[in-house]
Amino acid sequence: MKKYLFALLSIGTIFYACSKDDDKKSDENNTKMQLITSATWKYDTAAIADDNGKPVSALPPGSIDACQKDNTITFKSDSTGTLNEGALMCSGSSQNTSFKWWFKDNGNTLYSPDPIFGGFNGDVKVIELTATKLRVTKQVTIAPFPTANIMIDLKH
Repeated sequence: MKKYLFALLSIGTIFYACSKDDDKKSDENNTKMQLITSATWKYDTAAIADDNGKPVSALPPGSIDACQKDNTITFKSDSTGTLNEGALMCSGSSQNTSFKWWFKDNGNTLYSPDPIFGGFNGDVKVIELTATKLRVTKQVTIAPFPTANIMIDLKH
């Protein structure tokens, strides 16, 4: 009887511990959702980055147009968002463009099937997300240069 009671208590402890881990992940995802949707984001800086998202060198001149630097991005909690072109509109752009987005990998990846972050779409690695800063990276190839990690910082 004692063996069965011990086994039952052990199983209950395991389920309780797993439940706490799931709650922690859920809290982290909720926090990331609150942070990214709390206000409109605007361009801050961009650079070539290492695999950890730390800047290692400047982007080649002309990599980011002035008409992209004044854009703002608003993420909504319903997995939609709006890209506003700002005062300097890129040719052929509309003032506001809607997009879809969502977190993947416990909030470590932001996915959008639509172009955001200066034209990035697909998976974008979230390096840092705070109340005032969003740093993302993506491997891209900008001809005639080799494939590189491009880091973009957004701010409130």
